[in-house]
Amino acid sequence: MIVVAIIQIIFSIYIIWKISTSFDLAANYLTRNMAQGIKGPTINAAASSLPELIISSMFLFYYKDIEGFSAGYATIIGSSAFNIACIPIISYLFLYYKNKKVELKIDRDVVVEDTFFLILSFVILFFGFYFGLNLFISFLLIILYIIYVIYIYNNRTSRKESQNIQASSSNSINTKDNSFNLLYSILNLRLFTIIFNNRLSTFSSYFVILLSVILIGTSCHLLINAVDLISDFFNINLFFSAFIIVAISSSIPDTILSVKDAKNGRIIDSFSNAYGSNIFDICIGLGLPLMVYNFMYKSISIDSPIDRIGFIGDYFLDDNLFLWSLIILFFFTLMVSCIYFYRSLNLKTVMLVLSIYIIFILLLIIY
Repeated sequence: MIVVAIIQIIFSIYIIWKISTSFDLAANYLTRNMAQGIKGPTINAAASSLPELIISSMFLFYYKDIEGFSAGYATIIGSSAFNIACIPIISYLFLYYKNKKVELKIDRDVVVEDTFFLILSFVILFFGFYFGLNLFISFLLIILYIIYVIYIYNNRTSRKESQNIQASSSNSINTKDNSFNLLYSILNLRLFTIIFNNRLSTFSSYFVILLSVILIGTSCHLLINAVDLISDFFNINLFFSAFIIVAISSSIPDTILSVKDAKNGRIIDSFSNAYGSNIFDICIGLGLPLMVYNFMYKSISIDSPIDRIGFIGDYFLDDNLFLWSLIILFFFTLMVSCIYFYRSLNLKTVMLVLSIYIIFILLLIIY
């Protein structure tokens, strides 16, 4: 059983990883005229966060109880922490590999804007944990994301963005292979090559995005089944399996798209994709399934405790893992955002952010 689960996880990660390349080509084409700083937190963030939306929906409507919501929520918060800590770092390390002297200074306005909306989504969710995850809370989360997208589009279109680094890569979009190899393209899920013979157009881009969503959804279903098997095998709560395995697996598209943007010199998009993905995850990834669930059934109460691993919950917040995880995610986000605001990305910053990320994981586990 455990071997089957591991194979399912590996296969799911492979599909999500490979399909991200085709999706990136389609997204680049459709957003080729957008100002920098818009594509990352909107188009890339929404589409690359589809795994989290699909997974949280599957968990919630499959279990139809607090356990299903907790697993989807764990995926969201685990992905959120991974996104803002690891995605900018991984993107930087790819550039560092090419140029050991590279040091990135992230636009401070972008840091403030994205952090503000992300913190605001935490606040709404916090009230939801106190007063119930009802229709009103889910509606507020969805409205917040709409406001975020409108603000980002208007503000960053009118404001001239400056790049802190000139990447050697070209911004041109290229789907041509040096030599056409059908088997190689199939194994790597190069959808433009397989279906459209490398012809890039508006129609082919929309088609590839739709097909990518279907393939990612199928992979998410396999991933959920695998995590369920692992939870039963090791007799641990689904919350922690989702937090560790599903959260990181579902963040693969975000990571790949951010790395590609960084390599193409779109540093603002690369960074903002991580934050935009988190805002999408919480506002839409949680808000939309909750809204549908509230229409079909009833609001979710989080009074039922989750089986914890640690001991802190015996003395703090009355055994409420939901509140504890949101509080430490709040302070984790503030700390990492302050680092990005005041310091450039270099190897010292990388080590500092990774250390905070490890502390965050430990605090969640020992609660």
